[in-house]
This record gives sequence, C-alpha cells and structure tokens, in this order.
Amino acid sequence: MKQYAFAALVAAVAFASCACSKPDKQVIEFTALPQQAQTFVQTHFSDKQIAVVYRDTELFDKDYEVIFVDGSNVDFSSKGVWTEVEDRDADGIPTAIVPQAIADYVVERHPGQRIVEISKDRLGYDVELSSTIELEFNNDGQLRRYDD
Repeated sequence: MKQYAFAALVAAVAFASCACSKPDKQVIEFTALPQQAQTFVQTHFSDKQIAVVYRDTELFDKDYEVIFVDGSNVDFSSKGVWTEVEDRDADGIPTAIVPQAIADYVVERHPGQRIVEISKDRLGYDVELSSTIELEFNNDGQLRRYDD
C-alpha cells in the first residue's frame, strides 16, 4: 500500500512540475539564430521576407522557427540544423535541400508533383507532396512506406 501512495505522490509532483513549466517561446532577431541556421535561410530562402523568428526553450532543449511572410517556415535544432521545412508555394521546397535519392524517387514515381514539406530526424525523412501524398524514407533516401 505504501508503494502505491509513494507512486501517487511522485506522479502528482511530476504532473505539477510539468503543469507549471510551460515552453518558453520568444520572438528573437534573425541574427540571434545559430550561424548555420542564418546561412541556411540566406542560401535557400533569400527571396522570401521573414515575418518572425522564434526561439522555443523547453526543459532540456532549445529550437528555432523562422516564419516567412508567405506562410512558409523552417524549424531548426539548437545547433542550427534544419529539422523541418514547409513551403507550399508554386515551386515547393528548394531542391538543393532534398536528398538526391528522394528527389529522384519523387520525379520518377510522382511526375508533376512537388515536395511541399520535408522533415528529418534520426530515423530518416518524412515528405509531403503537393497532392498531399506522404512518404517516409530512411536516412539513405530509400522509401520505407507511404503514410496516410
């Protein structure tokens, strides 16, 4: 019985501490981004006007988001490495940031479609096409599956 009481107390404390600590999303200047993120934006999105830049600080992590006036956005890790890009305009995601194997697969199997969203993590890439088809690729750019 004491174990259940202790477990309930631990759960209550954990819940209370999570409820009290909200993520801290702050508007920052573009120049406050990590240099790698600044270079990425200047290289691949120089034609877009930045609307706002956020730094999202959580308990053990910090990440960044750049939102452009046209609604496109790029998310970056704490080190300035892109983790997600969304660009639904006529051209879609800049092809230079899409791994070649993924770009080739899309051109071959989905002609006329453009990549409008791409995200990456330690397992690989998630891609959304302009037709709303979603694909998952491994880190080598090989198709793992179609997602729904």
